[in-house]
Amino acid sequence: MKSLSYIRKYARIILFLLLVITFGCVESITDTQTSTTPAIDINSPITGDTVNVGKNTVNYQSADGASGTGLSFYELYVNKVFVKRYNQNTDGTNPIIYLEVDSTLLHTHINYSIKVYNTTGKSKESKLQENIYVKEKIPNMPTNLLLTRLNDFTITLKWDDNSRNETGYELWRKDIGNGTVIDYRIIKSLPVNTISTTDGSLSPYVDYYYKVRAINESGPSNFSNEINTSSIPGGPWNLKVEATGTSLVKLTWIDFASTEQGFQIERTDPSGNIFKVLDITGPNVTEYTDNSVAASSSYKYRVAFFTQTALSGYSNEVSISTFYTDVAAPTNLTAVLVAGPGVKLTWNDNSKNLAKGAVIERQTGTTGQFIEVGSVAADIVEYTDRTIKNGTTYFYRIRQKLDNNVYTLYTSVLRVDVP
Repeated sequence: MKSLSYIRKYARIILFLLLVITFGCVESITDTQTSTTPAIDINSPITGDTVNVGKNTVNYQSADGASGTGLSFYELYVNKVFVKRYNQNTDGTNPIIYLEVDSTLLHTHINYSIKVYNTTGKSKESKLQENIYVKEKIPNMPTNLLLTRLNDFTITLKWDDNSRNETGYELWRKDIGNGTVIDYRIIKSLPVNTISTTDGSLSPYVDYYYKVRAINESGPSNFSNEINTSSIPGGPWNLKVEATGTSLVKLTWIDFASTEQGFQIERTDPSGNIFKVLDITGPNVTEYTDNSVAASSSYKYRVAFFTQTALSGYSNEVSISTFYTDVAAPTNLTAVLVAGPGVKLTWNDNSKNLAKGAVIERQTGTTGQFIEVGSVAADIVEYTDRTIKNGTTYFYRIRQKLDNNVYTLYTSVLRVDVP
């Protein structure tokens, strides 16, 4: 009996030791997991680099240990002073960290480091990046570059100055004309706070492209928008386009040249965007009718004048789409005088509900030009002109609008004598 009791006693001791060993091992594994330390390395900016006043993106790599449970947040220190905390992204990716440098540190040297924490509170601080020089930030980009002609040989440029720290501006120009291209290069360096300049000694036969940017010690800003001498809205040409039904396109422009021998009309085809010569005219012409178009087709036009030896720069470009079917012009235009005084016009709408409205044009006297004096909505077939004067002769005509810059033919011209 004593022997059995002895065996049981020692069995209990052995079992206790086994439990201690087992739970001791589990504790050891847990301690190993919770002691995992994260890692962080900075790639840029690093010791000896330069940064700008304002936001500088830090290029870094960071991860938790192999058996860790993930990263939690980051602390940024500048000159060994805590500056900002960045939390780990909710999807587990690392956040973008910015080294934000105040303007009070301009032209000084700074140091910085980043400390990363994991979800168990363990942390790791990056290597200290030292002797980093602070420069002025790159200036903001100028915007809204505009151009206007003073004459055939001089233009004026203006832009918005969006920067407070530029030391100057650069004006760049590209020349295209007479079959040659001179690529962009600086043609003017301008002082701080400049918002306009001129460019002279230009050729009326060359198309000039311009862009501008601000500069300072840290480098140039992005370029402004590009503008060129043929993209001025209307420009000196003021080329306009309208279509009549399916088969006619009319161009009008201003003849501002004095030495031209004629004008060259160019058009793109619906199947492509390449300009081809459509026709030429004689000198002093200000309009052209293209009757070689097709229904439901889109075209683009431009005009240039030519001399004995050269072709000018092109006009502004205009686009038009012809209508899909021919629509009869309004007819039976009549007028009566009404009190006021006024002229009440009526007509017949033959568009079969395809017209979007009607446009009323009037010529004053026998030598004037027709100008638009009013318009009405679809299905309206009358209009009263209240802008007449006694003792005057007027001529009226009406056409209906089918689409943007697309019309029917005109009615017959109607003469009205106001006593």
